[in-house]
Amino acid sequence: MQLDYLIERFQEMLIAERNFSLKSIAAYEADIIKFCKFNENWASAKKEDIENYVDHMRSLPLKSASIMRNISALRQFFTFLHEENVVQNNPLLNVKLSAKNRSLPKTLSEEEICTLLSYFDSNVNAKLKAMLHILYGAGVRVSELVELTMDSLVHDEETKRSCLLVKGKGSKERMVPLNTCAVEAISNYLTSMDGKFKFSKYLFPSRSGSGHMTRQGFAKLIKKVANEIGWPKSKVSPHVIRHAFATHLLMHGADLLSIQKLLGHKDVTTTQIYTHVSNERVKALMKSNPYIRKLKI
Repeated sequence: MQLDYLIERFQEMLIAERNFSLKSIAAYEADIIKFCKFNENWASAKKEDIENYVDHMRSLPLKSASIMRNISALRQFFTFLHEENVVQNNPLLNVKLSAKNRSLPKTLSEEEICTLLSYFDSNVNAKLKAMLHILYGAGVRVSELVELTMDSLVHDEETKRSCLLVKGKGSKERMVPLNTCAVEAISNYLTSMDGKFKFSKYLFPSRSGSGHMTRQGFAKLIKKVANEIGWPKSKVSPHVIRHAFATHLLMHGADLLSIQKLLGHKDVTTTQIYTHVSNERVKALMKSNPYIRKLKI
């Protein structure tokens, strides 16, 4: 595929799913183009090629933060390419960024999640309600959510619970339990379908080329709901809701290994970011106390 086309699709994903600003989008595009000019065989780049590029950047009058952003842009771009089956491997998987330059992911409080889900008490959209309950209740990636099939809904005989069989990165499958609210929302949604798309294998079918609702289409629907609630569109996205799922589990005592399994993370170090998010939330709550506000936290 042409590089310009791939960058355009990547930008659409960043806007729809990550709430990136136009300024950040432009910076990422410039970073990607610079690397592709440096390495004309960018589609088959290896870790050594990335390391050579880092050495090249260090030879230039660039600040450390600029180099970090370059690597971050390339990592996300190649992750996107790998998920879209454009490249076979992500050469940046083992290229480490300094922890102090890693920003905490956005999330929502439990009260804000309740506000979001309560929106559907008076606004009937059974499909979107079911999708949001799965997204928050199971913590799946948005790509996993839209690609769920009817066969994804299973009943675990051992635990006597309804679950999702989720196919994640690298086609690895994991079983994720569903809470009562999610099960009820899915049941109501399937009833509302009343035979529509009865020949589709997807749980959330559409007339798109893929046969299921697209990530971008789902993200736009969420932003529409946020706007009707009175929130800025940048406040909520599929990624933010997934972060809220993990953060709230941790705050209620779940261990990192369990959260790692539910999220489908390959390495627990990826999951550890939520310990920092949780600590920040705890600090915020403590600072809201009039007495504790006097202390330096």
